[in-house]
Amino acid sequence: MKNFIKNSTALILVLALTIVGTFAISADSDDGSGHIQVKAFFDEAGAKLGWDHENRIVIITLEDDVYQIFVDQKAGLRNDSVVAFRHDIVIRQGRTYISAADLQALLTPVYLGGAIGFTELSVGQFMEMFSIPGVTVAIVDAEQDFTWTGGFGYADVGANVAVDEHTLFGLASISKTFTATAVMQLAESGVIELDEPVVTYLPDFKVPTDITEEGDYRNITVRMLLAHASGMQQDIMPSGSASVGKPNPDFMNNFLETISDYQMATPETTHFAYANNGFTLLGVLIAEMMGYDDYFNGYASYMQENVFEPVGMDLSTFILEDRHMPHMAQSYANATTREEIIYYNALPTGGLYSNAHDMARFMHALLNEGVLEDEESRILSQNSVRQMFEFQDAMAKSAASIINPGLGILHSAGLDGFRYVGHGGNVVHYHSNMIFDLDSGLGVFLSVNSITGIEIVEALSVLILQNAIVDKTGSLDLPESDADVMPAELTSEQLEEYAGVYFMVGTDRLANIVAGEGVLTLENLAGTAGPLTLVPLSDGSFVFPDSGVRFWFEVIDDEMFLKIGEFKSVLAGARIEPESIAEIPESFQKWIGTYSPVMDEDWHVSIIRSAEVLIDENDIAYVRIHPLHNMSTLSLIMIDDDGDFLGMEFIDDGGAIWLEFLGIRMVKE
Repeated sequence: MKNFIKNSTALILVLALTIVGTFAISADSDDGSGHIQVKAFFDEAGAKLGWDHENRIVIITLEDDVYQIFVDQKAGLRNDSVVAFRHDIVIRQGRTYISAADLQALLTPVYLGGAIGFTELSVGQFMEMFSIPGVTVAIVDAEQDFTWTGGFGYADVGANVAVDEHTLFGLASISKTFTATAVMQLAESGVIELDEPVVTYLPDFKVPTDITEEGDYRNITVRMLLAHASGMQQDIMPSGSASVGKPNPDFMNNFLETISDYQMATPETTHFAYANNGFTLLGVLIAEMMGYDDYFNGYASYMQENVFEPVGMDLSTFILEDRHMPHMAQSYANATTREEIIYYNALPTGGLYSNAHDMARFMHALLNEGVLEDEESRILSQNSVRQMFEFQDAMAKSAASIINPGLGILHSAGLDGFRYVGHGGNVVHYHSNMIFDLDSGLGVFLSVNSITGIEIVEALSVLILQNAIVDKTGSLDLPESDADVMPAELTSEQLEEYAGVYFMVGTDRLANIVAGEGVLTLENLAGTAGPLTLVPLSDGSFVFPDSGVRFWFEVIDDEMFLKIGEFKSVLAGARIEPESIAEIPESFQKWIGTYSPVMDEDWHVSIIRSAEVLIDENDIAYVRIHPLHNMSTLSLIMIDDDGDFLGMEFIDDGGAIWLEFLGIRMVKE
């Protein structure tokens, strides 16, 4: 009865808004929306009103509900649910006025309203902060057959075209989940077997290999490719893998020949190593097994007929046609600077274009274990979907066991210990994430259309998913903190165990950890203004006191790894052991410098803008890679016993100095 009365009160207030009686005083507003005086409206309802002067918040208590109106933020709270307002809040003669539409939104509970309100409020703030032109979002609850989509900003800034649920974005590596879906379809139909070597189906597939040390490509199975455990080189980006103006089918059609120039990186199944090459090979496998001579168009045709059409993904595509262009989110360097669309021609690993409407349907299909409304729309069996989501622990020998593979799906964790599954994607201008919480049946998709958006996509999509989980279940299942952890004293000898040079994940420089008097110092860490002092704690971790971020050291297979987060859930880096680095000869000096890529055709582009060959103060040589997006990374330069460079080649032809790296030929400036 109490809930009935409570809900009835809110309903009566909402109905009152359609009448705007004598208790609600109208006010003119610049945007033409009629405004209502907050105090008069809620006084009539018997509510208690308060004013937080310091934070400029109107606080309203009605029955068991607390409403808050943030005057300066165009936002409110209904209990703990964020409500984003569409109109400005007006203050006149000390009285607060709010538009009727926003007041109704504040009073009317909607399903997953907290997550939706958080999305509507926070996306705009992040867009402004990171100079992003357009964002699209989808939130689904498969158990409730619920979908919400939102478009923010612009698909085309100059033409004033807004983003909506049909706006197409480049989804980059989310393509891998679709490729995995197609592979599982072939496995269900008996065309292939997941644990059969790939050479059974693609006899022309081969790579140079030293069988005793670097693995044997003839043992690579379909499952290994799906789980990023094949041992193949992670990426090659030769001329033709990316292009402007038009796609380049030759990259896929010649892929078996191209990959034959690149030897394996590790023995098969020994490491989880994210490999774009593996999924390009899977796309070739799909096209070959379905009888297509043209791998590029054959793969795209198969996906259209067997995935997109059954799910009702009407605009999704791997090949842009005239009908897609009116819906296309144009590519931007930032919120205002438009650039040419870059076609990523390795379709199975990164060539997908889709939108919030279509991705919501695909998320429903996966969360419903392969089916939408009826069996006619089933794309996979329950068993296949469960295998895709299942953690492939037999192949997850990732050094730090942080990002763990399913089949075309990745298991991830955040600093707070929150665990989720799905797949992200980044390719120059487009950055996306599709993530799921399988326990609650919830999924979130988010995509942006600018280089600058790469920094926020994963964090924002995770926050949206967390808000949705709290909305639905009332709580977020996070690991509990250790309440008994205390500062600890370590000897100089104990601290020295952690000292050394560290390769930091996703950064463009090497970092040093130095043992000091009772503390460690982390020096030269990218993104920080100065060194970080790390204080030891009783649970074996170290804390940076200024932020509370925890650092953990863990030895795995005789290698030292650095993790961060209270629950050591994110891989930060790995120590470079001196014996693993060959001595750099004096003759290496002539290779040091900046290199620019050279393309063999005007419409071919490199997704690497430039590369710097450097030697740091520890005499460790590395290549700093500057991609077209704004997050530089580094790759160590390794030399074998014969003096040959591993994974790259330097050439002096007497007229110029060249570097061949990741399949790209670059000339020294």
